[in-house]
Amino acid sequence: MSDARQHRLDDLRQSAIDAVRALEVRMAQLVEESTQVIDDLDRERAQVQREREERDILFSLSGGLTDLAEAPDAEELRAVEHALFDETLHARSLAHNLSDFSGVLSASRRHLEDFDELPDFDDATQLSMRMAELRALEVERRRFARDIHDGPAQAFANAIIGLEFVERAIRVGGENPQERALNEIERIKGSLREGLTEIRRFIFDLRPTMLQDRGLVPTLEHYVATYQSIFPMVVDLSVEPDLPRVTQEQELACFRTIQESIQNASKHSRASHVTVVMRHCGQEAIEISIRDDGRGFNPERVREHAMGGAGLRGMRERAELIGGVLDVISAPGEGATITLKIPVVAPNLEPAAK
Repeated sequence: MSDARQHRLDDLRQSAIDAVRALEVRMAQLVEESTQVIDDLDRERAQVQREREERDILFSLSGGLTDLAEAPDAEELRAVEHALFDETLHARSLAHNLSDFSGVLSASRRHLEDFDELPDFDDATQLSMRMAELRALEVERRRFARDIHDGPAQAFANAIIGLEFVERAIRVGGENPQERALNEIERIKGSLREGLTEIRRFIFDLRPTMLQDRGLVPTLEHYVATYQSIFPMVVDLSVEPDLPRVTQEQELACFRTIQESIQNASKHSRASHVTVVMRHCGQEAIEISIRDDGRGFNPERVREHAMGGAGLRGMRERAELIGGVLDVISAPGEGATITLKIPVVAPNLEPAAK
Protein backbone atom coordinates (compact mmCIF):
# COMPACT_ATOMS: atom_id res chain seq x y z
CA MET A 1 0.00 0.00 0.00
CA SER A 2 1.35 3.41 -0.93
CA ASP A 3 2.25 5.89 1.78
CA ALA A 4 -0.34 8.32 0.44
CA ARG A 5 -3.12 5.74 0.63
CA GLN A 6 -2.04 4.63 4.12
CA HIS A 7 -1.99 8.25 5.22
CA ARG A 8 -5.47 8.71 3.80
CA LEU A 9 -6.78 5.66 5.67
CA ASP A 10 -5.18 6.89 8.88
CA ASP A 11 -6.91 10.24 8.39
CA LEU A 12 -10.26 8.50 7.85
CA ARG A 13 -9.76 6.38 10.98
CA GLN A 14 -8.90 9.44 13.04
CA SER A 15 -11.84 11.35 11.59
CA ALA A 16 -14.15 8.50 12.64
CA ILE A 17 -12.68 8.55 16.16
CA ASP A 18 -13.07 12.32 16.34
CA ALA A 19 -16.67 12.12 15.09
CA VAL A 20 -17.61 9.54 17.72
CA ARG A 21 -15.83 11.55 20.42
CA ALA A 22 -17.70 14.70 19.36
CA LEU A 23 -20.96 12.79 19.60
CA GLU A 24 -19.94 11.59 23.07
CA VAL A 25 -19.40 15.21 24.11
CA ARG A 26 -22.82 16.20 22.77
CA MET A 27 -24.49 13.26 24.52
CA ALA A 28 -22.80 14.29 27.79
CA GLN A 29 -24.24 17.78 27.32
CA LEU A 30 -27.71 16.33 26.78
CA VAL A 31 -27.35 14.23 29.94
CA GLU A 32 -26.45 17.40 31.86
CA GLU A 33 -29.43 19.27 30.37
CA SER A 34 -31.80 16.43 31.26
CA THR A 35 -30.39 16.44 34.80
CA GLN A 36 -31.20 20.14 35.08
CA VAL A 37 -34.76 19.44 33.97
CA ILE A 38 -34.99 16.75 36.66
CA ASP A 39 -33.77 19.19 39.31
CA ASP A 40 -36.37 21.78 38.22
CA LEU A 41 -39.14 19.18 38.36
CA ASP A 42 -38.02 18.00 41.80
CA ARG A 43 -38.13 21.56 43.16
CA GLU A 44 -41.55 22.23 41.64
CA ARG A 45 -42.97 18.97 42.95
CA ALA A 46 -41.57 19.64 46.44
CA GLN A 47 -43.25 23.06 46.44
CA VAL A 48 -46.62 21.60 45.39
CA GLN A 49 -46.27 18.89 48.03
CA ARG A 50 -45.56 21.43 50.77
CA GLU A 51 -48.55 23.52 49.70
CA ARG A 52 -50.85 20.50 49.72
CA GLU A 53 -49.65 19.36 53.14
CA GLU A 54 -50.08 22.86 54.58
CA ARG A 55 -53.65 23.08 53.27
CA ASP A 56 -54.41 19.64 54.69
CA ILE A 57 -53.19 20.71 58.12
CA LEU A 58 -55.04 24.04 58.08
CA PHE A 59 -58.24 22.30 57.04
CA SER A 60 -57.74 19.77 59.84
CA LEU A 61 -57.29 22.48 62.44
CA SER A 62 -60.47 24.18 61.30
CA GLY A 63 -62.34 21.16 62.64
CA GLY A 64 -63.38 19.77 59.27
CA LEU A 65 -61.07 16.74 59.17
CA THR A 66 -62.65 13.38 58.52
CA ASP A 67 -60.44 12.46 55.57
CA LEU A 68 -57.44 14.36 54.25
CA ALA A 69 -58.76 13.94 50.71
CA GLU A 70 -61.72 16.16 51.69
CA ALA A 71 -59.53 19.23 52.09
CA PRO A 72 -60.31 21.94 49.50
CA ASP A 73 -58.07 21.66 46.44
CA ALA A 74 -56.40 18.56 47.90
CA GLU A 75 -57.42 16.35 44.99
CA GLU A 76 -56.31 18.92 42.44
CA LEU A 77 -52.94 19.41 44.14
CA ARG A 78 -52.43 15.65 44.37
CA ALA A 79 -53.14 15.36 40.64
CA VAL A 80 -50.53 18.05 39.94
CA GLU A 81 -48.06 16.32 42.24
CA HIS A 82 -48.60 12.94 40.51
CA ALA A 83 -48.26 14.55 37.07
CA LEU A 84 -44.96 16.16 38.10
CA PHE A 85 -43.78 12.85 39.52
CA ASP A 86 -44.53 11.06 36.23
CA GLU A 87 -42.73 13.80 34.31
CA THR A 88 -39.74 13.34 36.59
CA LEU A 89 -39.75 9.60 35.94
CA HIS A 90 -39.78 10.22 32.18
CA ALA A 91 -36.93 12.72 32.53
CA ARG A 92 -34.89 10.30 34.62
CA SER A 93 -35.55 7.53 32.10
CA LEU A 94 -34.34 9.78 29.27
CA ALA A 95 -31.24 10.73 31.25
CA HIS A 96 -30.45 7.05 31.92
CA ASN A 97 -30.96 6.15 28.25
CA LEU A 98 -28.74 9.01 27.08
CA SER A 99 -26.07 7.99 29.56
CA ASP A 100 -26.30 4.33 28.49
CA PHE A 101 -26.03 5.26 24.81
CA SER A 102 -23.06 7.46 25.63
CA GLY A 103 -21.45 4.39 27.16
CA VAL A 104 -22.06 2.44 23.96
CA LEU A 105 -20.42 5.22 21.97
CA SER A 106 -17.40 5.24 24.28
CA ALA A 107 -17.04 1.47 24.00
CA SER A 108 -17.26 1.68 20.21
CA ARG A 109 -14.63 4.43 20.06
CA ARG A 110 -12.24 2.51 22.29
CA HIS A 111 -12.75 -0.58 20.14
CA LEU A 112 -11.85 1.45 17.07
CA GLU A 113 -8.78 2.93 18.76
CA ASP A 114 -7.54 -0.42 20.10
CA PHE A 115 -8.41 -2.77 17.24
CA ASP A 116 -8.64 -0.40 14.30
CA GLU A 117 -12.25 -1.35 13.60
CA LEU A 118 -15.75 -0.57 14.75
CA PRO A 119 -17.91 -3.33 16.27
CA ASP A 120 -19.06 -5.83 13.62
CA PHE A 121 -22.61 -7.11 13.09
CA ASP A 122 -22.41 -9.68 15.90
CA ASP A 123 -21.02 -7.10 18.31
CA ALA A 124 -23.70 -4.63 17.24
CA THR A 125 -26.34 -7.30 17.88
CA GLN A 126 -24.94 -7.87 21.35
CA LEU A 127 -25.00 -4.13 21.98
CA SER A 128 -28.59 -3.99 20.79
CA MET A 129 -29.55 -6.80 23.17
CA ARG A 130 -27.73 -5.03 25.97
CA MET A 131 -29.68 -1.86 25.26
CA ALA A 132 -32.92 -3.86 25.39
CA GLU A 133 -31.85 -5.26 28.76
CA LEU A 134 -31.12 -1.75 29.99
CA ARG A 135 -34.54 -0.58 28.82
CA ALA A 136 -36.19 -3.46 30.67
CA LEU A 137 -34.20 -2.54 33.76
CA GLU A 138 -35.25 1.08 33.40
CA VAL A 139 -38.92 0.08 33.16
CA GLU A 140 -38.45 -1.91 36.36
CA ARG A 141 -36.83 1.09 38.06
CA ARG A 142 -39.68 3.39 37.04
CA ARG A 143 -42.34 0.94 38.21
CA PHE A 144 -40.53 0.47 41.52
CA ALA A 145 -40.17 4.23 42.00
CA ARG A 146 -43.85 4.83 41.24
CA ASP A 147 -44.92 2.07 43.63
CA ILE A 148 -42.80 3.54 46.41
CA HIS A 149 -44.20 7.00 45.72
CA ASP A 150 -47.80 5.82 45.77
CA GLY A 151 -47.30 3.39 48.66
CA PRO A 152 -44.86 3.83 51.55
CA ALA A 153 -43.88 7.41 50.66
CA GLN A 154 -47.52 8.50 50.68
CA ALA A 155 -48.18 6.65 53.93
CA PHE A 156 -45.23 8.32 55.62
CA ALA A 157 -46.18 11.73 54.22
CA ASN A 158 -49.69 11.35 55.61
CA ALA A 159 -48.21 10.30 58.96
CA ILE A 160 -46.07 13.46 59.06
CA ILE A 161 -49.13 15.58 58.22
CA GLY A 162 -51.05 13.85 60.99
CA LEU A 163 -48.30 14.42 63.54
CA GLU A 164 -48.15 18.12 62.64
CA PHE A 165 -51.92 18.25 63.05
CA VAL A 166 -51.64 16.63 66.49
CA GLU A 167 -48.96 19.10 67.51
CA ARG A 168 -50.94 22.13 66.34
CA ALA A 169 -54.18 20.82 67.83
CA ILE A 170 -52.53 20.52 71.25
CA ARG A 171 -50.96 23.96 70.98
CA VAL A 172 -54.09 25.72 69.68
CA GLY A 173 -56.47 23.95 72.01
CA GLY A 174 -60.14 24.41 71.21
CA GLU A 175 -62.92 21.89 71.71
CA ASN A 176 -61.77 18.41 72.84
CA PRO A 177 -58.13 18.78 71.62
CA GLN A 178 -57.06 15.59 73.40
CA GLU A 179 -59.78 13.48 71.80
CA ARG A 180 -59.03 14.88 68.36
CA ALA A 181 -55.31 14.23 68.83
CA LEU A 182 -55.90 10.63 69.96
CA ASN A 183 -58.16 9.96 66.96
CA GLU A 184 -55.51 11.33 64.64
CA ILE A 185 -52.81 9.21 66.28
CA GLU A 186 -54.94 6.12 65.67
CA ARG A 187 -55.25 7.07 61.98
CA ILE A 188 -51.48 7.60 61.78
CA LYS A 189 -50.84 4.13 63.19
CA GLY A 190 -53.06 2.62 60.49
CA SER A 191 -51.27 4.57 57.76
CA LEU A 192 -47.86 3.45 59.02
CA ARG A 193 -49.00 -0.18 59.15
CA GLU A 194 -50.03 0.05 55.49
CA GLY A 195 -46.68 1.56 54.59
CA LEU A 196 -44.84 -1.20 56.46
CA THR A 197 -46.83 -3.87 54.59
CA GLU A 198 -45.86 -2.26 51.27
CA ILE A 199 -42.19 -2.12 52.26
CA ARG A 200 -42.23 -5.81 53.15
CA ARG A 201 -43.73 -6.54 49.74
CA PHE A 202 -40.99 -4.53 48.02
CA ILE A 203 -38.32 -6.45 49.90
CA PHE A 204 -39.92 -9.75 48.94
CA ASP A 205 -40.29 -8.67 45.31
CA LEU A 206 -36.55 -8.25 44.89
CA ARG A 207 -34.83 -11.17 43.17
CA PRO A 208 -35.27 -14.15 45.50
CA THR A 209 -32.05 -16.04 46.12
CA MET A 210 -33.90 -19.35 45.95
CA LEU A 211 -34.56 -18.78 42.23
CA GLN A 212 -30.92 -19.60 41.56
CA ASP A 213 -30.63 -22.17 44.34
CA ARG A 214 -33.79 -24.23 43.75
CA GLY A 215 -35.26 -23.20 40.41
CA LEU A 216 -38.41 -21.58 39.08
CA VAL A 217 -41.20 -23.86 40.32
CA PRO A 218 -40.24 -23.95 44.03
CA THR A 219 -39.66 -20.20 43.95
CA LEU A 220 -43.10 -19.58 42.45
CA GLU A 221 -44.74 -21.85 45.03
CA HIS A 222 -43.00 -19.96 47.83
CA TYR A 223 -43.83 -16.58 46.26
CA VAL A 224 -47.54 -17.40 45.87
CA ALA A 225 -47.80 -18.76 49.43
CA THR A 226 -46.05 -15.70 50.88
CA TYR A 227 -48.06 -13.29 48.75
CA GLN A 228 -51.35 -14.75 49.95
CA SER A 229 -50.21 -14.52 53.56
CA ILE A 230 -49.84 -10.74 53.11
CA PHE A 231 -52.59 -9.81 50.63
CA PRO A 232 -56.23 -10.96 50.38
CA MET A 233 -56.25 -11.84 46.66
CA VAL A 234 -56.47 -15.57 45.87
CA VAL A 235 -53.71 -16.92 43.62
CA ASP A 236 -53.90 -20.47 42.24
CA LEU A 237 -50.72 -22.02 40.82
CA SER A 238 -50.87 -25.10 38.60
CA VAL A 239 -47.69 -26.68 37.19
CA GLU A 240 -47.60 -29.71 34.90
CA PRO A 241 -45.11 -32.36 36.03
CA ASP A 242 -41.77 -32.98 34.29
CA LEU A 243 -41.46 -29.65 32.58
CA PRO A 244 -38.25 -29.44 30.54
CA ARG A 245 -35.29 -27.38 31.62
CA VAL A 246 -34.98 -23.65 30.96
CA THR A 247 -31.99 -21.34 31.36
CA GLN A 248 -31.43 -19.06 34.36
CA GLU A 249 -32.23 -16.05 32.16
CA GLN A 250 -35.51 -17.67 31.12
CA GLU A 251 -36.35 -18.52 34.73
CA LEU A 252 -35.81 -14.91 35.80
CA ALA A 253 -37.91 -13.57 32.89
CA CYS A 254 -40.73 -16.03 33.68
CA PHE A 255 -40.66 -15.15 37.37
CA ARG A 256 -40.70 -11.40 36.70
CA THR A 257 -43.58 -11.73 34.22
CA ILE A 258 -45.67 -13.73 36.68
CA GLN A 259 -44.72 -11.43 39.56
CA GLU A 260 -45.62 -8.25 37.70
CA SER A 261 -48.86 -9.74 36.37
CA ILE A 262 -49.98 -10.72 39.88
CA GLN A 263 -49.12 -7.28 41.24
CA ASN A 264 -50.96 -5.52 38.42
CA ALA A 265 -54.01 -7.72 38.95
CA SER A 266 -54.06 -6.80 42.64
CA LYS A 267 -53.21 -3.11 42.50
CA HIS A 268 -54.65 -1.91 39.21
CA SER A 269 -57.22 -4.44 37.99
CA ARG A 270 -58.68 -4.93 41.49
CA ALA A 271 -58.93 -8.65 40.88
CA SER A 272 -59.99 -11.07 43.59
CA HIS A 273 -58.65 -14.20 41.91
CA VAL A 274 -55.61 -14.97 39.72
CA THR A 275 -54.79 -18.31 38.10
CA VAL A 276 -51.23 -19.11 37.02
CA VAL A 277 -50.70 -22.19 34.83
CA MET A 278 -47.40 -23.63 33.57
CA ARG A 279 -47.63 -26.41 31.02
CA HIS A 280 -46.02 -28.06 28.02
CA CYS A 281 -46.62 -26.41 24.67
CA GLY A 282 -45.74 -29.09 22.15
CA GLN A 283 -42.32 -30.70 22.49
CA GLU A 284 -40.16 -27.61 22.29
CA ALA A 285 -41.80 -24.91 24.38
CA ILE A 286 -43.34 -24.08 27.75
CA GLU A 287 -46.45 -21.92 28.08
CA ILE A 288 -47.25 -19.79 31.10
CA SER A 289 -50.66 -18.14 31.40
CA ILE A 290 -51.74 -15.65 34.07
CA ARG A 291 -55.49 -14.97 34.13
CA ASP A 292 -57.32 -12.61 36.50
CA ASP A 293 -60.97 -11.69 37.11
CA GLY A 294 -60.29 -7.95 37.40
CA ARG A 295 -61.83 -5.00 35.62
CA GLY A 296 -59.76 -5.51 32.47
CA PHE A 297 -58.43 -2.91 30.05
CA ASN A 298 -57.88 -2.14 26.39
CA PRO A 299 -54.31 -3.32 25.60
CA GLU A 300 -54.05 -0.83 22.74
CA ARG A 301 -54.98 2.18 24.83
CA VAL A 302 -53.66 1.30 28.27
CA ARG A 303 -51.63 4.02 29.92
CA GLU A 304 -48.40 3.73 31.91
CA HIS A 305 -49.97 4.55 35.26
CA ALA A 306 -52.39 1.62 35.01
CA MET A 307 -51.38 -1.81 33.73
CA GLY A 308 -48.63 0.11 32.07
CA GLY A 309 -47.87 0.59 28.39
CA ALA A 310 -44.27 0.64 29.61
CA GLY A 311 -44.96 -2.45 31.76
CA LEU A 312 -46.37 -4.44 28.86
CA ARG A 313 -43.57 -3.26 26.60
CA GLY A 314 -41.02 -4.24 29.22
CA MET A 315 -42.52 -7.72 29.55
CA ARG A 316 -42.51 -8.15 25.76
CA GLU A 317 -38.88 -7.05 25.51
CA ARG A 318 -37.96 -9.41 28.34
CA ALA A 319 -39.72 -12.22 26.49
CA GLU A 320 -37.88 -11.42 23.25
CA LEU A 321 -34.52 -11.49 25.04
CA ILE A 322 -35.12 -15.15 26.01
CA GLY A 323 -36.54 -16.12 22.61
CA GLY A 324 -40.14 -16.09 23.82
CA VAL A 325 -43.41 -14.46 22.80
CA LEU A 326 -45.82 -12.55 25.06
CA ASP A 327 -49.52 -12.23 24.26
CA VAL A 328 -52.09 -10.09 26.10
CA ILE A 329 -55.86 -10.57 25.88
CA SER A 330 -58.16 -8.23 27.78
CA ALA A 331 -61.20 -5.97 27.52
CA PRO A 332 -62.90 -3.62 29.97
CA GLY A 333 -64.92 -5.63 32.48
CA GLU A 334 -63.58 -8.99 31.30
CA GLY A 335 -60.35 -9.46 33.22
CA ALA A 336 -57.02 -10.13 31.54
CA THR A 337 -54.96 -13.09 30.35
CA ILE A 338 -51.22 -12.81 29.79
CA THR A 339 -49.54 -15.71 28.00
CA LEU A 340 -45.79 -16.27 27.74
CA LYS A 341 -44.36 -18.98 25.47
CA ILE A 342 -40.67 -19.79 25.72
CA PRO A 343 -38.50 -22.34 23.90
CA VAL A 344 -36.82 -25.06 25.96
CA VAL A 345 -33.07 -25.58 25.96
CA ALA A 346 -33.43 -29.02 24.45
CA PRO A 347 -36.56 -31.18 24.20
CA ASN A 348 -36.94 -33.50 27.18
CA LEU A 349 -33.33 -32.96 28.16
CA GLU A 350 -33.98 -32.60 31.88
CA PRO A 351 -37.00 -31.71 34.01
CA ALA A 352 -37.14 -28.21 35.43
CA ALA A 353 -35.91 -27.94 39.02
CA LYS A 354 -38.57 -28.68 41.62
